[in-house]
Amino acid sequence: MGHDVKLKGDAQTLRHLFENEEALRAGHAVPHRILLIGTGGGMCCIRIAAYLTAWRDAGLERAVDHAITVSGSGGAIGAYLSGFPHRAVRMFEQLAVSGFVSADPWYRRRLSLAHLADVLRGMHSPIAFDQDLIRAHRTSWHVVVTRLSGESFLLDAKCAKPDAAQAVLASSAFPHLTQPILVGVGETEEHLVDGACGMPLPILAGVKRFRPDTLIVLASRPHPKHLPWLERRLWPLVARAALRRLPVALRKSAAAMSRAMAAEADRLERLKRIRWCRVTPNGAEVPIEPWTTDISMLRRAADEATAFMRQALRAAKPARQI
Repeated sequence: MGHDVKLKGDAQTLRHLFENEEALRAGHAVPHRILLIGTGGGMCCIRIAAYLTAWRDAGLERAVDHAITVSGSGGAIGAYLSGFPHRAVRMFEQLAVSGFVSADPWYRRRLSLAHLADVLRGMHSPIAFDQDLIRAHRTSWHVVVTRLSGESFLLDAKCAKPDAAQAVLASSAFPHLTQPILVGVGETEEHLVDGACGMPLPILAGVKRFRPDTLIVLASRPHPKHLPWLERRLWPLVARAALRRLPVALRKSAAAMSRAMAAEADRLERLKRIRWCRVTPNGAEVPIEPWTTDISMLRRAADEATAFMRQALRAAKPARQI
């Protein structure tokens, strides 16, 4: 399957969602251990919010056993676990018009995590996160974060202090664009930054931690091999220069982000005994970028993603449930 195929892997993997949901409604044990991974991508994560909106519309509320998010996809998953994935799409629209991404040239661009915090906690928009519902949901949820030493790890968003929103803020705090975020982890507090700096696609970490038999990856941006040539070639050089004030290990891991993501994408395709699929933009969609704030483009991208996922779910749904 080539780069023009949006759903790679086994399309029938999505059927496991319906089978788990059906078992739960009947009061039975679920037949599958499903791991969902959402990748980062700034404003492109509106696509993940749209995919999850289609899941909820199809009645898929509790089918996933474990979820891992990187960067902005945490906003979409948090809203999904709160029971309001539609709000996640509006959340990104609110960010687009609120000054979350500065209008400066790329070398001076910054993110305002204060705006994201307000949106996640419902200060200026419909409440996106419901902390009680998130904690009560059967799906475990971890965000990928990175220590200033360069070490990335999975942080339990349900146990993060003061709340899950703080975990998402830390997972979205890309160095140079914003400051590290202080998060309560167990009995201590740590300054953390974006998990994409060291673990942009946590395939190995997720498989080792949760031992799934089903793995679904919702990606907000194309495979690294299909990103623009300048982005692939120049990012390592730009990162080393722009992040020169950071600890060496963190600077190196951030510079290697695209290479690490490509390696994990290849690892996904080599998995044995695990049914998997990856939904990823194929280049034919509305061309949004992590810093896109054109709300009409974002809405069109969300509409495309919702329509695609609805079609994929209809094709995967067991005949007895149609």
